[in-house]
Amino acid sequence: MTLGTISPSWQHAFFKVLGVFVSIVASLAWLTTIVTLFSLWAEDDFVRYESDDGEVVYISNVGARHKSVFIVGTAITGILFVLTLIFTKLCFDKENRRRFKRSISMASIIFGILSGISLSLLAILDSVNYKIAHYTFTGLFIAFTLLSAIFSIVYRFSRNEVNVAVNIRVVFVSMVTPLVITFVVMSLIKRSDNQTQLKSVAASIEWSIAIFFVSYLAVFALDLLLSINHDLNI
Repeated sequence: MTLGTISPSWQHAFFKVLGVFVSIVASLAWLTTIVTLFSLWAEDDFVRYESDDGEVVYISNVGARHKSVFIVGTAITGILFVLTLIFTKLCFDKENRRRFKRSISMASIIFGILSGISLSLLAILDSVNYKIAHYTFTGLFIAFTLLSAIFSIVYRFSRNEVNVAVNIRVVFVSMVTPLVITFVVMSLIKRSDNQTQLKSVAASIEWSIAIFFVSYLAVFALDLLLSINHDLNI
């Protein structure tokens, strides 16, 4: 049996299954990257890589010392994230013909692609040798991810296709946005009396945002699973 002989509804469900698989692998790839970097830092006896580091160091500083792991992990995650967005767009945007709504959907995937590219570049341009570039792409990665999520939420609300996964995206944006603001503030404050404590707080927030991104990647699988159940009337 060729793909052409399968009914469109089952083709649609098939692509959704692929999307679920890619989403889960993407979240596991990022989780593996974070766990590996933390383990490598533990093997280094939780050393302070920079003189002004706190007891908790930035993921960026761990990644700069274990660059190959950081680059491979971010590259795989970035590619799988983009594929997840493409599968999701094919599944949810297939029958939509309204230009405005399609533009919102396209904006979401474009920002997602830029997010994936920024994720790879922030690992290549490490925080030790390319500090300004590294933190620029770190900021772009976070900004593009949030914008992609926001446009995705707006698109689904515009089509009245709101489920648990969409609500989790709303929670993700609502929680990560203030964390990012706090992270920036804590990183920029210059106070010699408690500089290391401030850096520890900022680094802890960075680790937290990274963990939230694991959940964000997995939400795509949940979204598609809920849609599969609806399509097959399970």
